[in-house]
Amino acid sequence: MNEKKEKIISISRVIRAVFFLCAAAFMLLFLTDIANGNGSNIGTLCGFALSVMVMAYTVFFHAIHHLIRYLHNKNKITRFLTSLSFVAGFLAMIYVITATSFMVVFAHKNAPSSDKAPVVVVLGCRVIGDQPSNLLSARISTAYDYLSSHPECKCIVSGGKGEDEGISEAECMYRELVRMGIDPSRIYKEDKSTSTRENLLFSKNIMDENALGDTIVIVTNAWHELRACMIASSLGLSFGTEGAATHPWRLPANYLRELFGIMYQCVC
Repeated sequence: MNEKKEKIISISRVIRAVFFLCAAAFMLLFLTDIANGNGSNIGTLCGFALSVMVMAYTVFFHAIHHLIRYLHNKNKITRFLTSLSFVAGFLAMIYVITATSFMVVFAHKNAPSSDKAPVVVVLGCRVIGDQPSNLLSARISTAYDYLSSHPECKCIVSGGKGEDEGISEAECMYRELVRMGIDPSRIYKEDKSTSTRENLLFSKNIMDENALGDTIVIVTNAWHELRACMIASSLGLSFGTEGAATHPWRLPANYLRELFGIMYQCVC
């Protein structure tokens, strides 16, 4: 019996050590993000906090479980609060699994057939000076590939100019696509938007003004497609998606931020 118990304890220690090392690696990743100026990103801050919490949990495992049992048995109020925290944690887990599943489903979705060729709408992202960030570069490359293989399609590059950006995101995407060989006459610039909703709303206005139809192909990073589709649907647009790749080290922070964004979109 003692041997079996010791084996269970040993396995538990190994599992906690693995979780500690994984959390430490993620903490360093998020710290690097913060050092690179992304400290205001809710995904980065949340990821850093979660990493620290997991590390603390693995180190103080027995003390934390002792405290939970103590609070749960102390009185009705603490028993209710601890039970409520477990329910909240379970619901959060269900939400994460559901949202992630839908992210995968909407990452690559064919546009429905229509009388007019769909319009490729490229959603803006950070510009560094007058050059595209890694995320924006991936969107531009994806848009170029689609436009090259669908010469009948027009394109709207959508994104305004942030305070720390040298040019608008739309102008940056326009320059890059033209440099890569896309005919400028195929590209419309929407350079006033400051959010995903405005990206799609203002792009819809351009489509209405130029009789381009109501079917679009949304180009953005794959983890962002679900929320973009939710907004496009609310605006009455028919849509397909082309998900751009994301560098692995940029995925965790953006994924966590998008979970909050999807929740906000559902509530508001």
